Amino acid sequence: DGVSEANDAMRTCVAAPRGNGSVKRSMRAMAASETKPETTIRRHPPSGASAQPCGVLEFRVDLEDNKPKNILEEIVWYKDVELASRKQKLPLANLMQMVKVASPARDFVGALQEKRESTGLPGLIAEVKKASPSKGVIREDFNPVEIAMAYEDGGAACLSVLTDEKFFQGGFENLKLIRNAGVRCPLLCKEFIVDAYQVFLARAMGADAILLIAAVLPNQDLAYLTKAAKKLGMVALVEVHTAEEMERVLKLDDIDLLGINNRNLEDFSVDLYRTVELLNGPLGDQVRERGIVVVGESGIFAPADVKVLQDVGVGAILVGESIVKQGDVASGVRNLLQKV
Repeated sequence: DGVSEANDAMRTCVAAPRGNGSVKRSMRAMAASETKPETTIRRHPPSGASAQPCGVLEFRVDLEDNKPKNILEEIVWYKDVELASRKQKLPLANLMQMVKVASPARDFVGALQEKRESTGLPGLIAEVKKASPSKGVIREDFNPVEIAMAYEDGGAACLSVLTDEKFFQGGFENLKLIRNAGVRCPLLCKEFIVDAYQVFLARAMGADAILLIAAVLPNQDLAYLTKAAKKLGMVALVEVHTAEEMERVLKLDDIDLLGINNRNLEDFSVDLYRTVELLNGPLGDQVRERGIVVVGESGIFAPADVKVLQDVGVGAILVGESIVKQGDVASGVRNLLQKV
């Protein structure tokens, strides 16, 4: 069945395939030195963990190259610590049982397309978000269920739910709370996924879609994780930041949703016309020929911004901070989705 097939993908080493023996390690090292890495975000600290437990004490050696280059790399590195704790508290076998009894996933892409057809505007994925590393707490009176319901009432097609705890003050539990409250909008699990365990956890908690970041995951991992999601009835939103990432991702066969994030990972500046540039070129031609739904991300604050993206073929937009910080988020959604 679908769960057992996805479990096969889980058993395949997703985040970092390992070989056995010094010969294989040497071959990998040679290959790595000769080829440019696919991803810009390093999956692990290059010199291993800086701290190791030693009885009741901790032995630490701080190395310069072991410092994360940016906040995304810091988040990804911390996932190892977080996942080790999660897997101890909720073993995979128990998680698989939760997946088996979860309500069926809803049609995330279909909801976006239906809203686009009925309104003539890109479908909105409204983000349930309490905080961010750069802005701190965005909404003090944060109630995920109330916000989700207000988004739906305002006209959102789908919802994105931040699940990272340490950096965004979110949680997987918020997915479950929103789903159980009767919200009809399909849910995207906005997590920094590096392991198939997180895909299963997202589905068990009620997610209908997951986010996969090309800056973090090479194509082999994107393919495995996308397959695992589909076997569970979910869809993957594959996010790119650059032309290089977009070109690489389009080599994959199974892409339904392509997110273009207008944020520069080097300096975290935002340029809405990054999406315009990418879609006006030959990569945009590929996207249109394949019928891939493009999701515009970051830098969307007003109806004029929505129109800029719609004019180049963007079929959906993902918006969080500019709406969630408003007192009346339902009105915030309606105001954003006014036609220009």
